[in-house]
Amino acid sequence: MKRKSIIYGLVIVVIVGGLFVLRSRRRDRNIVLVRTAVAEVGDIKAYLSTTATIESKNSKDYFGTQAKVKKVNVKLGEAVKKGDVLIEYESQDLDTAVKQAQLQYDNAVLQRNDLYNQNKSINDKISELDSQIKNTDPKDIATLSSLKAKREALSPISYEKLKQADNAVSLAQINLDSAKKKLEQNVSSIVAENDGVVTALNVVEGQMGSAAQIAVTVQDTGNLKAVISLGKYDANRVKVGQDVIIKSGSHTYSGKVSFIEPAASKSVSAAGGETSLGAEIDILDKAEDLKINFDVDVDILIGEVDSTLKVPAESIKVAKGNKNYVYVIEDGVVREREIKTNIQSDMEVGITEGIKQGDKVVLNPSTAVKDGTRAKESVEVE
Repeated sequence: MKRKSIIYGLVIVVIVGGLFVLRSRRRDRNIVLVRTAVAEVGDIKAYLSTTATIESKNSKDYFGTQAKVKKVNVKLGEAVKKGDVLIEYESQDLDTAVKQAQLQYDNAVLQRNDLYNQNKSINDKISELDSQIKNTDPKDIATLSSLKAKREALSPISYEKLKQADNAVSLAQINLDSAKKKLEQNVSSIVAENDGVVTALNVVEGQMGSAAQIAVTVQDTGNLKAVISLGKYDANRVKVGQDVIIKSGSHTYSGKVSFIEPAASKSVSAAGGETSLGAEIDILDKAEDLKINFDVDVDILIGEVDSTLKVPAESIKVAKGNKNYVYVIEDGVVREREIKTNIQSDMEVGITEGIKQGDKVVLNPSTAVKDGTRAKESVEVE
């Protein structure tokens, strides 16, 4: 009997233990493993990250002239000073061309005036003969016959001939104006208006120059700026005076937004139209490693808050109505808290209401995480 009692007791212990284990396992299955972070007080800086193109603040394109290039005094990449003669052209005798055009115009005017004077004389003579015919005695047949014969022999100059004379004057005027304009635009050389470096050279000695093509470009490579294009959503976030971090490879430079265009511009491509707003950034540090027309990364400081309660951005859940929530762990239970924010960076969000310093918030809450859910913090092994 004593042995049976012991056996029965062991059986009961095993059964009770099994039930406890089963209940523990069920309870453990209802516990969600979560990663957490502690809400803490600190500073937050929000940046707008984009790309910019390096340009020179002092850049000058010099156009050539319709003349033969006599001498090219510079090379691509060469440093020049203000006043240096960059390109020389063969001189053109445009004064003679203007004088010839002036004579042609004067002759056209004289010929037109002479034609109009002839026409006036003919019309006056016709009027005089008509008057004489009207006042002659009808019985004087011989006189009437003579007057009528003279009248029929006269004919005014046609409108077409007079118009041709007018057109000849207009054409001569156009040629004269063109010759004068060429004389005004004629240059025998291109002279640098500022210090800089030759970054483009499009002329060759002995070839004809062109007034429609840029002959040489001089840029100040030591005085640079970064140029960006802003979309409609970012344009309202960028203001003149904001600090900028400029990154090129392993180098970092300080900058400041110096100019924003007053109106957006629209570009059209095969992919469709795109509207953007241009802005410029002054580079405050010496930037010898930056090259004109290269792209750089820029981070524009669009907002900052000191000593604010903050949590990782990955802990924020956005619901309908643009309401923000976080999940806080309290005694192993998840509690949903609606929060209000003041600033957000790529990594952190500032909190003004809803939680307090030291609260543990759930990171990247899954759909299994809800208000009242039992949770356990996972331990990450480094």
